[in-house]
Amino acid sequence: DFKDALMGPLAVGGAEIDPQLLQYLLNAIEDKTDQLPVLQHVMMRTWEFWNRNNEPATPLRTRYYEVAGRIENALSMHANEAFDELTDEGKAVCKAMFRCLTEKSADNKGIRHPATIKYIGEIAQVPDQVVIEVVNRFRAKGRSFLTPGEEIMLDADTVIDISHESLMRIWDKLKTWVDEEFSSVQMYLRLAEAASLYQIGKTGLWRPPDLQLALNWKKTQQPTLAWAKKYNPAFEKVMVFLDASEKKSQQEDQNKVRLQRMELN
Repeated sequence: DFKDALMGPLAVGGAEIDPQLLQYLLNAIEDKTDQLPVLQHVMMRTWEFWNRNNEPATPLRTRYYEVAGRIENALSMHANEAFDELTDEGKAVCKAMFRCLTEKSADNKGIRHPATIKYIGEIAQVPDQVVIEVVNRFRAKGRSFLTPGEEIMLDADTVIDISHESLMRIWDKLKTWVDEEFSSVQMYLRLAEAASLYQIGKTGLWRPPDLQLALNWKKTQQPTLAWAKKYNPAFEKVMVFLDASEKKSQQEDQNKVRLQRMELN
């Protein structure tokens, strides 16, 4: 079946494939459910490099497959090309967008979370048009990392989704972002639970080292209400709890310093 999937489109395109490359591809295919779109992508990229070098009379050869990044890296390299075309602001929006559209479950599986342009803009804290410009980079002709396709006009209410879960498994940047999002969510949920227990008098304020980890999370992740609503709506309560914990810790540190000075005196 995989051989037919490779040979059929080539025959329609009037091209041939080197037997060695064909065998490489068949050997590289793993027993996973998302191999067909990954195979499709590496073949598209291999075809592009072959076509670009103006060798229509020769079969697709291994060197074009290698330049495309092989089945292991072709998709990741292609996605990185789109990312590198963005401005610094666009890259930050891109990261926030893909973290919004994807999630890692407790059993380590990738989950898609389609979202509107407006919602992504709220998460990234940018106007809708900035989000649209980033989305267009990833749904341009020959890319199709995001849906809907490039022929659809985008507005604030358009729902954006990744084209396939294989992107979460293969794109190196997205794998890192998904892991960061998972860790960030876990910290937020821990804080939300602690804040609720503190409110009813069943626990105290946080102290180091947990407090320092939470403060580092707040500084690096810069969570917002729009982001937090997706996981737990008690964002303001969490921030109040964290601020109260920080103030108490600072007071305790100041008291220690004052006592030390008194002892020295």
